[in-house]
Amino acid sequence: MNNPIGFQVIKTNSSSNARLGKITTLHGEINTPAFAPDATYGVIKHLSSNDLNTIGLSIVLGNSYHLSLRPGVELIKDQNGLHNFMKWDKPMITDSGGYQVFSLVHAKKMGKVLEHGVEFRDHITGSKHLITPTTAIQNQLALGSDILVVLDYPVFPNTRSEDNEYSVARTTQWAKESKQAFLNDPRSKGKILIAVIQGANDLDLRKRSYEELAEIGFDGYAFGGHPENDKIAAYTANIIPDEKLKYMMGAGPPDDIKKFANMGWDLFDCVVPTRNARHGLLYTSQGNLRIDNSQFQTDHTPIDEVCDCELCITYSRSYLYHLFKVKEPLAARLATIHNLTFYMKLMEEIKEKIKLD
Repeated sequence: MNNPIGFQVIKTNSSSNARLGKITTLHGEINTPAFAPDATYGVIKHLSSNDLNTIGLSIVLGNSYHLSLRPGVELIKDQNGLHNFMKWDKPMITDSGGYQVFSLVHAKKMGKVLEHGVEFRDHITGSKHLITPTTAIQNQLALGSDILVVLDYPVFPNTRSEDNEYSVARTTQWAKESKQAFLNDPRSKGKILIAVIQGANDLDLRKRSYEELAEIGFDGYAFGGHPENDKIAAYTANIIPDEKLKYMMGAGPPDDIKKFANMGWDLFDCVVPTRNARHGLLYTSQGNLRIDNSQFQTDHTPIDEVCDCELCITYSRSYLYHLFKVKEPLAARLATIHNLTFYMKLMEEIKEKIKLD
């Protein structure tokens, strides 16, 4: 590969902070802004790797916490990494397990945050598992990820100030340990390492978090916590240097992606398009469509006239309505293909608008 591994800005929009960029990895290039759907267990539910290529995906996200439980990092390592295991030969990003502090520790009380890491209780078996900054990096390197995220400690946007300060302090300390583990492992060669900026809705703490992480030094920086406050999201994007990759974690609905891309964020991931597809919510050029509405029972038009996905060029709204009503698995597959196709077109439209100013 001729281009160096890493991120470079290609063009910045003249009327906003939006920019075109390129991430170069050992498994190929990603033109940004880009969206990575969540392949939590090494699979996007109901889709094969051939489906992913047909849709035109350039990157997927694997969840190193869930993969470490099922099927286990050692098994995937023995299969020559997650790329080979799931037969995906394009770039891959993995998260550290930090978000599970939200979804499991805070929300479901299935674990606790310790000074040296996070102790989780398996949400299925109840067994205890400790993730430290070092093991989070080792797991991601064993999976063979192209872009790794350090372990962080997120808190909710309006958390107490003392909890927010603790979150920033833990995140900085864990980032130091993560960076050291990364540098000490020869498998890190050619990999991209991302740190996560915390601070909730406090501008000063966001700034402090970034400055402490920048002193350690990373290839890119991500937004930590829920991006519910536009002022905080824009401020965080602005304090990250332009030459660094800016990763908005968990940003899902199309309007949010447009908004955050305008702020200068480069990379996005979320379960929104695939999860909503499985529940019958489809995105179209004319707005959202809930296929379980009885008005579609006799509607013989495509889901979206301007879409060329397998669902839209082959089947009618009436047929998809029927599949959902009889709980046929094909319904979820077709709807997922459609929503991801919509997202890929959305990202191309965003890039084209930035290109044309």
